[in-house]
Amino acid sequence: MFRARRYRISLVFAAIFVLLILHFSRSRDQSAVLQVPPPPVDDHKSTSPGHDAGGQVKNDKDNGDNKNPVKPPAPLGQPGQHQPPSKGPNDRPAPPIEAPGRPNTIPSQDKESGDHRPQTGAQTQSNKDEGTEEDTSSLPHWQPMPEQFPINPETLIRLPTGPPKSLPKLQVKAKDESSTEKMHRMQQLESVKSAFLHAWNGYKVSAMGHDEVYPVRGGFSDSFNGWGATLVDTLDTLWIMDLKEEFSMAVDYLKKIDFTTTKKQDIPVFETVIRYLGGMLGAYDISGHKYDVLLEKSVELANVLMGAFDTPNRMPDLYYMWKPEYATRNRRGGHSAVLAELGSLSMEFTRLAQLTKDNKYYDAISRITNALEDYQDRTKLPGLWPLNIDSSGCREIPGYQREVAAVGHPVQGSPLSHEINPTSQASPHASQFGYNAEPAHHDKADPSEPGSLKALGKRTPPPKQDCYSGLNDPISGVDKFGLGALGDSTYELLPKEYLLLGGNNDQYLNMYNKAMVQVRKHLVYQPMLKNNRDVRFLSTMTMTKKLDAAFTYEGTHLACFAGGMFAIGSKLLGLEDDLKLAGQLTDGCIWAYEATKTGIMPEAFLMVPCEKGKPCEWNDKTYYAALDPYAAKRLKSNSKRSAEPEKGNWHVVSTSESNPSAEKEETKKEIKQSTTNGPAFEKSTTNGQTEGQTSDSMGELTQEEFVTKKIHKDRLPPGMVGIPARQYLLRPEAIESVFVMFRLTGDSYWREKGWKMFQAIDKATRTDLANSAIRDVTVDEPRPSDNMQSFWTAETLKYFYLLFSDPSVMSLDEYVLNTEAHPFKRPG
Repeated sequence: MFRARRYRISLVFAAIFVLLILHFSRSRDQSAVLQVPPPPVDDHKSTSPGHDAGGQVKNDKDNGDNKNPVKPPAPLGQPGQHQPPSKGPNDRPAPPIEAPGRPNTIPSQDKESGDHRPQTGAQTQSNKDEGTEEDTSSLPHWQPMPEQFPINPETLIRLPTGPPKSLPKLQVKAKDESSTEKMHRMQQLESVKSAFLHAWNGYKVSAMGHDEVYPVRGGFSDSFNGWGATLVDTLDTLWIMDLKEEFSMAVDYLKKIDFTTTKKQDIPVFETVIRYLGGMLGAYDISGHKYDVLLEKSVELANVLMGAFDTPNRMPDLYYMWKPEYATRNRRGGHSAVLAELGSLSMEFTRLAQLTKDNKYYDAISRITNALEDYQDRTKLPGLWPLNIDSSGCREIPGYQREVAAVGHPVQGSPLSHEINPTSQASPHASQFGYNAEPAHHDKADPSEPGSLKALGKRTPPPKQDCYSGLNDPISGVDKFGLGALGDSTYELLPKEYLLLGGNNDQYLNMYNKAMVQVRKHLVYQPMLKNNRDVRFLSTMTMTKKLDAAFTYEGTHLACFAGGMFAIGSKLLGLEDDLKLAGQLTDGCIWAYEATKTGIMPEAFLMVPCEKGKPCEWNDKTYYAALDPYAAKRLKSNSKRSAEPEKGNWHVVSTSESNPSAEKEETKKEIKQSTTNGPAFEKSTTNGQTEGQTSDSMGELTQEEFVTKKIHKDRLPPGMVGIPARQYLLRPEAIESVFVMFRLTGDSYWREKGWKMFQAIDKATRTDLANSAIRDVTVDEPRPSDNMQSFWTAETLKYFYLLFSDPSVMSLDEYVLNTEAHPFKRPG
């Protein structure tokens, strides 16, 4: 008989054991049910958490070793599909996992860890996901915002009215050509067109819809906001070359680009204006206004860019933080704005104002022009502007008390106050604001600045900022003046803007004329050449005081535009001598092409200047002294060179009308650091030494032996004493001036020289896919740098094509070209 009482202890333990098993087994089952895996994510959109724009993780395809061209992305408009931003927390989707190369779009992470600096080419190329389709639907989109510093409508600067003036003709009548001559020219024309199609097809196959193609390994880079820079920049070239089907296809692609969003944190205003806005407006004009979408997209982009002008003094923030979370913050112009970027926005906004009849676009650039005109006579070299300018408008107001307006209130206290708001009060101005602030697009809300809600009420010292002034010298105190890099297009566009306005605003021509007086006097020089060729180049001038200057006697590819500029200016102003100077400047660049092994001009080189007003003949002694300025000290002792060069160092010459003994040592250092002599401009050569340095084995050579070895080692053509930048970047400036000189003179010399330039460039830069910039033009077989900027198809090949076209094709009496070679229809 079973006795429960006898086994009750065992039963209790058994029951407890069963309950424990049931409990833990249910817990495990529950856990298994609750752990639901997330939906799968495509590999090409995955990235490690916490990576910001400066440290993106690439997928396996983007390892820099992809040699095969990537197929074009399938849907033409994927990058630009617009999705309206969510209107509330309930409508907001979960944060997506971002594709490689895409900046983090969460505002808090952008603000704390994102790299807000504009990416350089190298940075951009390292963050590419080659071959993946773009999806921008999850990115934030630009939205129109109330202006922080609104313009009074009554003071809006309007386009000049009235019929265009009767201006001098630019082009000469085309000469008659024989059938043989025409056949030869048509063959040349087809060769240029074939080269263009080679590059264009390579872009289509490997990078369609993206900014640039990698012409060696294939794939793409999106260094200009990913809006298809090459495609938009090339539109009018397609039309001019009678590639109408390609043009229509490109316009269809353009329809799907969304200019209200980009993966970039900021928008480079200058590059965006000349390439994108200029590209669409040029295509609209050259195609006879048949494609309305070109104007519609121009308006879309321009309205985004207008936010950059919303500053206290209306000088644009040239790297515009466009996202909605930044758009409500105060911004201002830069403390060291690049002259070319600030002064080269006029033609595109003027043409848009003409086409849309909306004066706000013209007002925006007119205020820059007015500021440049006011500043032109206040620089250290009156008539010319320094290459870097303080455009912030900020100045100290010591001990000044004022009540600061809140966000959105009309601007107060400004030299422009009568234009911005007639009720504003003038503010006293003192010395220039004296500290190195961050660039405007990095600034965070400052409770001491106008427009900040925290700034309401009166405050006493420390001094406040008044950011309503115009343009001023950069804070560094060292000013450079030149027509090459950083300054070029500001001067180039002065006569062109005059043409675009039909001669109805003399302001631009007067500013040009005033500037060129100083260029002829101070910057133009004749180099010493072995064949005594009568050419000219442009130097760069560095100043620390009004009477102290250092000149760098150089030749740069960027400055080669000046020949064409002087030619156009000579016609408008009736200056025959300037047309001669234009030819000498253009021929100087041709000489530089012919001087190298590849037949291509280096990016930059140094020369020996002749004394103005005296015969310029070759002199071996002078040339040797420039190449070996330390000969006496070197021969005396095989030791380190003296820190100071002797008189023979011709490519950098300091001049001073003041007492040299009274100069401070700091001033001398500033001049050295700001010019291209000395260590700052030295360049490594093939054997690892620095140009100008001597090895022990060369220390005891005679000057002739030393110079002979140096010329061989550095591959110096006769006349050049240094080549600090040996690359060719597919630049257009030289052929631009050759084209202008032919159209304005009809001299076949320019066509003959242009053809040799084309043959040399095409041979040295062609790849299996497209064309690439090259690293060194002084070697027999230059290495490609795997870069093809959009100006290759937008400018360089366009100018070559127009050089051999009938002069009636895009006549310069009907069109005026912006600095990116986009044709705008002249009035009349």
